[in-house]
Amino acid sequence: MPQAFLASPEPSTDIQTTITSEPTTESGRERVKLLVIGSSFAVERVIHELYRVGFAEVREWSQPLPTGTYGEVMRILSRYVIVESAESKPG
Repeated sequence: MPQAFLASPEPSTDIQTTITSEPTTESGRERVKLLVIGSSFAVERVIHELYRVGFAEVREWSQPLPTGTYGEVMRILSRYVIVESAESKPG
């Protein structure tokens, strides 16, 4: 199976710093944010399952953030994908 994601830079403990300091695109790479939203227990369970199958290290995810809904949190993972320009796509 080809690798769909590129390695992310070291995770930031301050999500606002990550959002404002990293460019959205750069030389053929585009940042994609993945969200897991649910109860604290469910979110942690999903993140640990993704770690178990080799998708992402637990430390790469943001700290739990409130969603505004009682009993619900979200955690964010930023990854990079390779994007092709219009010139390099076959015709």
